[in-house]
Amino acid sequence: MLAETHTLASPRSTTTVSDLDEQTSESWQVPHDFRHGIQHLTRGVAVLTTSDAHGERYGVTTTGVCALSMDPPTLVVCVRRRSTLGTHLPRTRQFCVNVLSWRQRRIAEAFAGRRGVAVDRFKHGEWTTSAHGSPVLAQALASFECEVDLLYGYPNHLIVVGSVRQVEQSGEQDDPLVYASGQLSSLVPSEHPGAAMAAVS
Repeated sequence: MLAETHTLASPRSTTTVSDLDEQTSESWQVPHDFRHGIQHLTRGVAVLTTSDAHGERYGVTTTGVCALSMDPPTLVVCVRRRSTLGTHLPRTRQFCVNVLSWRQRRIAEAFAGRRGVAVDRFKHGEWTTSAHGSPVLAQALASFECEVDLLYGYPNHLIVVGSVRQVEQSGEQDDPLVYASGQLSSLVPSEHPGAAMAAVS
């Protein structure tokens, strides 16, 4: 299937994607109640990666991943339009979703920019390159290599529909890293024997 780019209008206007590029963030401030309410929605944490024709690697931490279809296997990911990944993904047309365990929370921090934007994020963790060219995290709970099928522009984000080309699993039995109530943590309660709550301030 040939990749296509679609434009979604603002829910309250007929603004085009090109118009949205010129809008300031103040035009799209999230209401206080929504920002705090959405924190109660527990989400898995992954690192999205891609690379360009010159071998330059790009990656960001995200909680915006969901399965769209089992047949054909398809994922939907959401990234900020002005992030490093959002800037390059429309050209690279391929990406990898690396699902993190709670033990990999420092990798999540690094790719979220918490450990310094200037640092090489790929120094955190062991990385290989897939046959399709995307960086793959060794020991990720699962890695989904995808090809961009559809790309939607919506205010300050890209909604990307990706066809899954390959899936790798580490076989690790660790709990997934999740984001809830404004923190990165394990799903297992801290009071449970042997559990390890890994909250990040």
